[in-house]
Amino acid sequence: MNDAGSPRNPRHVPLSRRHALHLGGLLAGTGLLSLARPHAARAGTTAVGGAATTVGAVTAADAGPSAATDDDFARMRAQWRAGYVGSGYDPADPAIAPGLANLAAETHQWWSTMETGADRAFLWPDARLDVQISFAISICFGRLSRMALGWATPGTDTYGDPKLLADVIAAMDWMVAHYYREDGEIIGNWYEWMISGPQSCNLAAMLVYDHLNADQIGAYTRAVAHYTPEPSATAANRVLTADVVIGRGILAGDAAAVRLGVDGLEPVMAYADHGDGFHRDGSFIQHDYYPYNGSYGVALVATLPGIFQRVAGTPFAVSDPIVYEWIRDAYDPLIWHGALMDMANGRVIARYTEQNHQAGHAAVNAALGLWVAAPPATKAWLGPMLKEWIQADTLDDPLAGRSVPALLQARTLLADDAIHPRGPLVTSHVFAAMDRVVHRRTDWAYGISMYSRRIANFESINDENLRGWLTADGATYLYDHQLDHYNDAFWPTVDPYRIPGTTVDVRERRPMEGRGYLNPQDWVGGTTLADRYTAAGMRLSSQGCSLVSQKSWFCFDDEVVALGTGITAHDGRQVETVVENRRLATGTEAVLVNGTAAVPGLGDAATTPGARWVHLAGTGGYVFPDGVQAHLKREHRVGRWSDITQHPSWKDDTPLPRDYFTLWLDHGVDPDQATYAYVLLPTADSETTRQYAERPGTAIVANIVGVQAVRALTAGALGVNLWGAGDASIVSTDGPAGVVVQEGDEELGLAVSDPTRSAGTVRVTVRVPTSKLLAGDDGVRVVTLDPLTVEVDLTGTDGASRSLRVAYRAWTVSDLAQVLAGLDTTEVTPNARHALAQSLELLADLVERRRPAHAQLWALRRKIAALAGHGVSPGAADALDDGTQRLFARFPR
Repeated sequence: MNDAGSPRNPRHVPLSRRHALHLGGLLAGTGLLSLARPHAARAGTTAVGGAATTVGAVTAADAGPSAATDDDFARMRAQWRAGYVGSGYDPADPAIAPGLANLAAETHQWWSTMETGADRAFLWPDARLDVQISFAISICFGRLSRMALGWATPGTDTYGDPKLLADVIAAMDWMVAHYYREDGEIIGNWYEWMISGPQSCNLAAMLVYDHLNADQIGAYTRAVAHYTPEPSATAANRVLTADVVIGRGILAGDAAAVRLGVDGLEPVMAYADHGDGFHRDGSFIQHDYYPYNGSYGVALVATLPGIFQRVAGTPFAVSDPIVYEWIRDAYDPLIWHGALMDMANGRVIARYTEQNHQAGHAAVNAALGLWVAAPPATKAWLGPMLKEWIQADTLDDPLAGRSVPALLQARTLLADDAIHPRGPLVTSHVFAAMDRVVHRRTDWAYGISMYSRRIANFESINDENLRGWLTADGATYLYDHQLDHYNDAFWPTVDPYRIPGTTVDVRERRPMEGRGYLNPQDWVGGTTLADRYTAAGMRLSSQGCSLVSQKSWFCFDDEVVALGTGITAHDGRQVETVVENRRLATGTEAVLVNGTAAVPGLGDAATTPGARWVHLAGTGGYVFPDGVQAHLKREHRVGRWSDITQHPSWKDDTPLPRDYFTLWLDHGVDPDQATYAYVLLPTADSETTRQYAERPGTAIVANIVGVQAVRALTAGALGVNLWGAGDASIVSTDGPAGVVVQEGDEELGLAVSDPTRSAGTVRVTVRVPTSKLLAGDDGVRVVTLDPLTVEVDLTGTDGASRSLRVAYRAWTVSDLAQVLAGLDTTEVTPNARHALAQSLELLADLVERRRPAHAQLWALRRKIAALAGHGVSPGAADALDDGTQRLFARFPR
């Protein structure tokens, strides 16, 4: 993280005194119940106060700053230290030794390269204030804090080294005398001066505290107070500035500063209704309209456990169980085998040190810090979830580089045979507040990244993420067994003009072009039923051109169906929909089109008319229900991190060769109401893909400007995106809505959302006979049971789904026969009626004898299709086919 510009500085808000602290749980397992003898407080600083109001739900001890004693400050320093320096461990322990070796190596690296002469003009040549500007502050203090930790940690060869100690303290003195002066000015980026630099400064000072005199403590803390006088900004930045204020208050023995910092957490420790912070659906927003569960969000949740531990058992004690909810709701759906999905990592996808596994490991570290102090009921789900996160990451070690206390916590968790890994998370989740969708199955996960009036397309500041142009234009992210797919230089090497899932006009773009663009369309969101099936959609007016499109994704058990319609542009440029752009593990993965090998070698390209299915070995299948002219390319690409970032910390010109397979559809120049439809079968082999193309597990119900809808046949699930009042199959609404219906044997489930956030109450009719309401969310009112008609109050739901379950009578062959009987001779000729009636009689016989019926259902669908326009009117054919589709879920294969 690094922020540009000046931080917003909202009014200081102190903590509520309404609740008592539950201290025992916070200290359990930390080894802090018995503390070292306290030291007397040293020189202090004067804190900056503010207006007092009470908001939020953080619990704090009911005591003011004057109640703090020298023992309290000694306790806080000891508890702070214990979060970084473990005790009572064997340095040769295999769980600890690698971490100690890594710390020792890092300590030697920075120590051996640091300038130590009396006339030095800088500490490190790559951390000069006149060259690296603000980054010199965070780099220097960051390295000094690591050196201090190497000195303070038993088991390293630098532990207790007096020369290292002297050099660290002398460097700290030099920093506050030259670079980080208490009368200095902020130059460059404020973040390094107000957050990252002083956090590391505080940490280094804490680690060597017993060897500092009062003048040194005063100099360090006055400098920190000068740049970060009080908590400021919002969400993550507010927590981080609060952490800085608390830290320098503890060092200085300044009770007012500690109280100021702790009280500054209050606005953050609650769900956000809009804008920055955590939202109830798990979304995290920073900088007003950017999804940032990674980076900023992780920094927030990783910082809070340390603060809680630091002030526990003192008048400043603070705790809040809401943080556990954030770990569960904001991170569990996004963590895939240790990786935190890229679509929630913002601009840091352009940093080679913060790719998705590093982001996921930071979340693991935060959760570990919370697990230690969790109450039993929380530990019951947090421990298995965290164990799953750690053990499922077979690409990287999630614990590498972690502190000794964190390694000890992890060892305790992993060695506890009573805690079993949770297993793969299977869920479908809409992060409505940040226009993201995650659909997870055991072997794969699918992410959908969108944007709207509320969420911007991509962030690019500090010369980072220069080519993030299309990363939210309906971009899709497939996660499977290739755990390094996005983690291994994907972003600097992928063709940034062909991001999977997007529909784009082919034009050259400037670095950072269109950053912060808000899609002027409201209809963006998704509807989820029972955390299993999702209908997501996006109406998009693309940035920088006239292109408009409507895009939908229907996520089921084995597949994702992608539909596009209304694709129109008039800029004189070609428009494409990118089905896939996959980084290849070997470069030689087989590609089949309709069963025939295609693009066998790097540099090969092909255009294949009549493509019904494509298979990419190691990834899965792509099925085109109507057949398409498919464009395919296998290519060798070379990129550099400097292509996507010019930030001095991550700019790297090293060539990065990678191989890719790309599959796209060409809508031509200036398309008018163009469409597309394809089905993604993640992890499917070629034979499964071929069979699916012959007998798809899904049926497209509608793909027109007013409505897009798809049914999963065997599951009996129907997803419908209505862009206004309309209907599809058995569903109709009186306004825009997303609807998902599942017809079971005895129950029907219904979920409804308002992606526009403006509809208020939506009336939904599902034309089935129901008999009883079994369960329903608040705001759902049943108007009639036969047919099922409900009014759903979606006011204030922020795009979240509301659902109900009802008892109903399942659809039968007799019902379909009645549909046929109700069609007059203008809709069905006598010969066609006779042929269809015979098929229904055969189907009814199979059902009565409990024989597999799916082959006959497919035969019936083919017969209806053959008769459409030749004895059966198009409208009648649609009704009959829809009724046939509904029978698949009723009968065995």
